[in-house]
Amino acid sequence: MFRPTRERREVDAGLVAWKVRLFAVGAALALAGMGFELRWLVWAGIAALLAGLTLRFLPRRG
Repeated sequence: MFRPTRERREVDAGLVAWKVRLFAVGAALALAGMGFELRWLVWAGIAALLAGLTLRFLPRRG
């Protein structure tokens, strides 16, 4: 059975800002790549989105 922890996590504001930036850049690159039909630009957008996803797994500071 899945039991989520009720422990409160501290949020690193700087890390959240980078996640939002990478999401915005990745989405813009992917949409531009689809619009201009440039496969490499779509892949660059996907790479930026994956980079933002990997930030989730970085350890907290302090």
